[in-house]
Amino acid sequence: MMIRRLILWGCMGAAMLMLPRPADATTIYSNFGAGLAYDTATANPVGLDFFTGDVDAQAASFASGVNAVLTSITIALSDFGGTNGSPLTVTLRSDIGGLPDGVLETFVIPALTLGSFGNANAPLMLISAANPSLLLGQRYWVAVAAAASDPVAWNLYSIGAADGTATSVDGGATWNNLGVTPGAYEVAGTVSTVPEPGSLLLMGSGIVAASVRRRFGAAARIKSGGTRG
Repeated sequence: MMIRRLILWGCMGAAMLMLPRPADATTIYSNFGAGLAYDTATANPVGLDFFTGDVDAQAASFASGVNAVLTSITIALSDFGGTNGSPLTVTLRSDIGGLPDGVLETFVIPALTLGSFGNANAPLMLISAANPSLLLGQRYWVAVAAAASDPVAWNLYSIGAADGTATSVDGGATWNNLGVTPGAYEVAGTVSTVPEPGSLLLMGSGIVAASVRRRFGAAARIKSGGTRG
C-alpha cells in the first residue's frame, strides 16, 4: 500500500475554543511548534479516505520520559466544511510490538465541532477523566478514528523529529506501520513518584524485618517476665 498524505486546501470555518489545561500539568510529549503551531496545509486522512474509499484511522506514538498521570491530550484535527457529521474518537492506547494495543482512555469529540481544514484552528484540548498512568520508558499511542462516511483530517506536526506511526484502513480494527508523518498532538500529565519494582521489594523486606523484630522482642519480654508492649 502506498504511503498516503492528504495535501488539500481548506475553506472558512469556525475556530474551536481550547479549554485551559490543569495548572499542575507538565508537558510529557509534544510535536507542536512554538505556540502550538502545526501544518495547516497537510494532514493524514481519518475516516473516509477521499482517494481510496478506505475507512482510515491514524495513530502516533510517544515514550514517556517520566512517571505521570495523564491530564490532557491536545490535538490538531480539521474537517472539510462540515464533514465532521458524526462524533469521532481519540484514544490513548498501550503498545504491543510497536503497534497500538489496548485502550487506556477514550475521548469523544461531538459532531460538527471541528474547524475547517486550511485554517489555523486552535487545537482541541481533551481533558482526561480516567487519568491513566504513564510509566517512565514505556511507549503509548494516541489514535484517531471517525465514522465511515466522514472525511476528516489530522493535521501534521511542524517539528523535525518523528516518532513511530501506525495506520489502519479498517477503522482501527487492525494496524500497520506505513511510515507516515505524525499528526500534531501534545500529551500533558501530573508527574508522580512511582516506586521502581526493586524499591518496592526492598520496602516490603524492610516491613517484614521490622515486624519480625517486634515479634521476637515481645516474645523475649514475655519469657523474661516482662509485659507485652
